[in-house]
Amino acid sequence: MKKTIFLSFSLGNTSISDYYISLAEKFKKDYQIVVFSDVELNETVSIADDIIIKYWPSKRPTKLADGLFLYENIKKYRPIMTISVFGSVNIFLIVGFLCRVKVRVAWISTISTHFKQRKSLLYRKSFVYKLATNIIANSKATKEDAIKNYHVSHNKIKILPNSVKDLFSEINEVKEDNCKTIVYVGRLYSQKGVDVLIKAFYIVYSYFPDFKLIILGGGQEEKKLKKLVSDLKIDQHVIFKGNQSKVKVLETFKNSYLAVIPSLSEGFGFTVIEAMSMKTMVIGSNNTGIKEIIQDNKTGFLFETSNEHDLAEKIIKSIKEPALRHELALHGFEHFQKNYETNFAVERDWSFFDSLI
Repeated sequence: MKKTIFLSFSLGNTSISDYYISLAEKFKKDYQIVVFSDVELNETVSIADDIIIKYWPSKRPTKLADGLFLYENIKKYRPIMTISVFGSVNIFLIVGFLCRVKVRVAWISTISTHFKQRKSLLYRKSFVYKLATNIIANSKATKEDAIKNYHVSHNKIKILPNSVKDLFSEINEVKEDNCKTIVYVGRLYSQKGVDVLIKAFYIVYSYFPDFKLIILGGGQEEKKLKKLVSDLKIDQHVIFKGNQSKVKVLETFKNSYLAVIPSLSEGFGFTVIEAMSMKTMVIGSNNTGIKEIIQDNKTGFLFETSNEHDLAEKIIKSIKEPALRHELALHGFEHFQKNYETNFAVERDWSFFDSLI
């Protein structure tokens, strides 16, 4: 009889879900796989029939009912390893520890500066992470943050970067307006630095009034950002499109002149590799996880964090030198394929997880 592994993630049409489904399907050749999800499977998501799917009692697995639900399933299936990410980490580590699951893996994908820095929350997370046998960080920045703020042992953490599927040939290409668009994809929070991008675009617009800025995503800063656009009188050239599906995001990347990731800090920078996967040149702020992916002047451009003038300069250079922009975009795509493509990542990570067992 096959031994069992538990995986906990959201079954959705996202790059994160793509990775964990691929990992589950790699594992199922040798192990019985049970997936725990807070989102019900729908027709847009494909997963092997012989993978068992369990749905949490709560929308977010943080309640007593979720703990009891996990306890019952651990007693039933006797997993030799659990792998959890995001909202399910706490409950998986606590219940897994109490049930003496041999290997308890927690995946850290964000850095602590993305959340309110209350000492009680940092202490609670530090305690929970002590219950893990292994911790995965998606970048050096995430690892260093976990060591500094959660006091995780250096030897307990393994860096396994995030990945996305190579869907370039499957995404529609519609070169509207001669591809004269700059795109941002992500949450509209102050930490994301979208105001810096808008100010930079205002400078770019004075030189290239035929370019537009497309902003995909939503969040608490949306009204403030729209007011900034209005104050700068560039309403007709900055388009807020709200949250979009993964396919729409990739289409927008593929049909844009370049993408900008202006975050003040970032654990990894998922949108960096998504843009690269569409052969779109990327300009990112020179900090944390972003600078680990973009090689300045080789696979894209880096600009000084929070400096709209430096960002504008890099965008203008990219527009004035289309051959350079094209070269950096191709090198970025090659960099993605060699280091951040899902099939590559699954083979790399499967070897690590299998060695723990």
